[in-house]
Amino acid sequence: MKLGLALIPNIENIKAIVKLQQKVISLIPLQPILGTELNLPHITLIQGRFKPDVNWINIISNLRDHIKTQNYRLEFKLTELEFKRSGWYFLNPSSNIIFSQSHKFVFDNLKTSMYLTEEDLYQDISNYSDLEKANYLKYGYRFIGDAFQPHITLGRYLNKNQIGITENLFNLVNPFISNYQGILEKITLYEMGENGSHSRTLSSLDI
Repeated sequence: MKLGLALIPNIENIKAIVKLQQKVISLIPLQPILGTELNLPHITLIQGRFKPDVNWINIISNLRDHIKTQNYRLEFKLTELEFKRSGWYFLNPSSNIIFSQSHKFVFDNLKTSMYLTEEDLYQDISNYSDLEKANYLKYGYRFIGDAFQPHITLGRYLNKNQIGITENLFNLVNPFISNYQGILEKITLYEMGENGSHSRTLSSLDI
């Protein structure tokens, strides 16, 4: 089972992102379907396979304490819709030190516990950058270090005939990302589902 650590917006923000995805689906059939209980909208800090001796309670607690001692503002504003060649649509938050510092904190604490299986080596990584490929082949997750990209996954379009960002999609999403402002509320340990989704919350802690 693959696991992940994520930052979760509050419920109002979650509902707004779920509603936005439902509108986008009227144009592009994205997967997985986001929800308020399963497949939560989230910002992944780390994801992959981990050795069974990881003390997740300590990791989450220490991360929460690390965030609080830095006096970070936990508000963020979504400013950009991004399309990845492999079919992903991301909502990218504006630059905020909380994301990069939190990622570095958990990676430094977990990198010696990350591993790959033979099954993982069959994943198609042809669309990854050179750094992302190196990260994946060593740790099983591509967005690490300089390749870390804080994002909320809006969904993935699995049709080989890529759509990209059309004018209709931009006109639908742009008002949302221009006016939306969110608040991060929780840190979660989650079971990774289809297409890297936040399938099921295993543990959580308020920030």
